Amino acid sequence: MKRKVIRGFRPLLGVSLLLVLAGCSTTTGTATGADGSEAPATAVSTSDSAATTDQQVAANKKAAQDFYDLAFNQKKLEEAAQKYLAADYLQHNPGVADGAAGFTAGIGALLKANPQLKATTHRVIGQADLVGLQTEMTAKPGGSSQSVMDIFRFDGQGKIVEHWDAIQDVPAKSANGHTMFDGPTEVAPVTASVLQKNTETVRSFLDLAFNQAKAQQAVDNFVGEQYLQHNPLIADGKEAFVKAFAGASPLTGAAATKFPRTIAEGDFVMAQTFAPAESGAGGSGSIDIFRLDADGKIVEHWDAVQDYPAKTVSGHTVWDSGK
Repeated sequence: MKRKVIRGFRPLLGVSLLLVLAGCSTTTGTATGADGSEAPATAVSTSDSAATTDQQVAANKKAAQDFYDLAFNQKKLEEAAQKYLAADYLQHNPGVADGAAGFTAGIGALLKANPQLKATTHRVIGQADLVGLQTEMTAKPGGSSQSVMDIFRFDGQGKIVEHWDAIQDVPAKSANGHTMFDGPTEVAPVTASVLQKNTETVRSFLDLAFNQAKAQQAVDNFVGEQYLQHNPLIADGKEAFVKAFAGASPLTGAAATKFPRTIAEGDFVMAQTFAPAESGAGGSGSIDIFRLDADGKIVEHWDAVQDYPAKTVSGHTVWDSGK
């Protein structure tokens, strides 16, 4: 999406590692309890594969966190790759090649340059075969940091088969007084129908605000009275959002913002976006997390926004799916 007011951040730490979902649309089933009533659901299948059980989603979420800790905090790259990466692992980070070898080479260079690097994961969202992580990556104690959003796609054997990410430097000051990471971290269980509706709300909000350039209508339709903002360049509240994107032009055809994938769990929805540059080379994108209230309104937002190059080491785009 065209986010001129929040573009311009370049990764401090070089390459990163993020893996998450596949499937470009959300198809949510309805969970029913033993008495026939609708049961709370925090993870519902969105892929074209067989529905993933809650147990599998929980296992995938744990695997994603363990993989991250083993690789970045314990610095055991070979072990992490062997234990968690599939043989046909696909990479969409523009600076890293496919496969375990590409991962260990790319992240090995990152860790060599930043031996004190620490990764602190703040939010984990899982749905079907996808897991999304929001992580604070710190180069050294007291040093600069980055907000890293990863999306991982898992196979049925608990192996990571595909990865996407977005990386943004954390500035010293924030327009809203929040950090890029604070706020609620635990998902609040919702029913399957609410989960589907929340996903549709987020996609409609993004399309209306960025492709149709109707920011005022987007907040009027989909945002709650109290809107907490963690993007460091935008203040809290609906008026600040509308002001930040005032004057934008509608985007259509090849120039339109793409919304390749979403992950919904409980009251959180993670969404990936990508907008091609006007020149056709590269573009800008983000991975966003939205929190919705009991009325289905967006009440809180976190993101990482990145400018992407025209070419990637793996040959994949930063948003497509090799599935």
